[in-house]
Amino acid sequence: MKRRTALLCAVLMGTTAVLGMAGCGSKGTEELVKKEEQTTSDTGRSSGEKTKLVFLRGGTEPERKAYWEKMIAGFEEENPDIQVEYQECPYGDDFETKLNTGFASGTAPDIINFTMASMGTRVPLGQYAALDEYVDNWEGRDDFMENALKLGSINDKTYGIAVFPDPRMLAYNKELFEEAGLDPDTPPATWEEMLEDHKKLIKKDDSGNVVQSGFAMPTSGTSMQHYMSIFIEENGVKNLVDEDNDEILCNTDKAVEAVEFMKEVADAGVIPFDCSNSEQDPFGMGTAAMGIVTDQTFKQLNDGALKGKIALASPLKNTQQATFCGMSFLFMSGETRHKEEVWKFIEYVSSPESMWTRYEDLGTTPIRESLKDKFIEQDPETNQVIYDSINCGTGSPKVPYANSVYNIINEAMEKVMYDVESPKAAMDAAADKIQEEIDNQ
Repeated sequence: MKRRTALLCAVLMGTTAVLGMAGCGSKGTEELVKKEEQTTSDTGRSSGEKTKLVFLRGGTEPERKAYWEKMIAGFEEENPDIQVEYQECPYGDDFETKLNTGFASGTAPDIINFTMASMGTRVPLGQYAALDEYVDNWEGRDDFMENALKLGSINDKTYGIAVFPDPRMLAYNKELFEEAGLDPDTPPATWEEMLEDHKKLIKKDDSGNVVQSGFAMPTSGTSMQHYMSIFIEENGVKNLVDEDNDEILCNTDKAVEAVEFMKEVADAGVIPFDCSNSEQDPFGMGTAAMGIVTDQTFKQLNDGALKGKIALASPLKNTQQATFCGMSFLFMSGETRHKEEVWKFIEYVSSPESMWTRYEDLGTTPIRESLKDKFIEQDPETNQVIYDSINCGTGSPKVPYANSVYNIINEAMEKVMYDVESPKAAMDAAADKIQEEIDNQ
């Protein structure tokens, strides 16, 4: 009985409210609707509420976390109506799982800081949004390093704005050069010069074992594909695979020629090592006069036992100067409901001021042309090489089967280094396996 009475009262109250609204006439109704429109945004956000963006980055380095927290604090201060929730996750399966779960459940982050390689998988799925509508009208576009923008593109559409460049560079030990009678201020510039210096720098013990090599050429490891990429690109090959049309390039004549050169260097005399383990790298141990390093690795070595002994050299060339350059980007989620706000954040992080803060806090190379001279002035001998290497670098092929390419090339290069197969046979077999991956897409 009490329940029936309560329901009846509710109905009567609702009817009274409706009649009261009707009694205000159409003008009152219009004013109410207008007021409602003013207090609610297109995204369903009531007036006075903040737009919340979720930012997820790959990696858990504490120094980078501190940098991102500083960026977020500065951005929120300039944009008090936007709140950015910071999240991070280790690279690898954990990060991929977190992203996959987010996109599958409709809870994907709005902003993602991740690798170039991820573009090959996530762009075709629509998980990274194209940014051209923003980039085309961005006043920073013409100031951004052209190659950095290019690396964030697929089929002439921009999906990522570069944040952390990761170039591979030729470093050399001036002290070992001088001991061998070589000019410590004139590193090799071509393959021919590198091979000549490599042979002069080799030292062997009484048993004929190499105890010092010229160039630290790896014989195994998960980064063999990076080394191969460097040399084939220096020989005029675009990449291991042409991402624009799925053309396999690793067994072209120029690519095989590059692998043959790598084998010639190894056969002249090297200390075998696994490039997956930086602690094995003969260059870092001081038992190789030349090696491939990242800008961060170079800085670490130059602060340790090799301080003052090592320098960077411009990328080698055979037919052209080139190198491998990894890159992490800021991506806009293809599912975000806050595109304008996400772009504001990307634009803020990509500003000259934010880039210079990134350099001061983390040593990250600024990739705006307006900062080039200022950056090089900090350390002319080193920073010019770093900038040039980023400018001529090519990264991983942005294809869905990229991980398979890496594994296949790593295996093929090990077979070459251990004389299991010739460069031609190994690369032809690798091309067949890569084609199978393409066919299975």
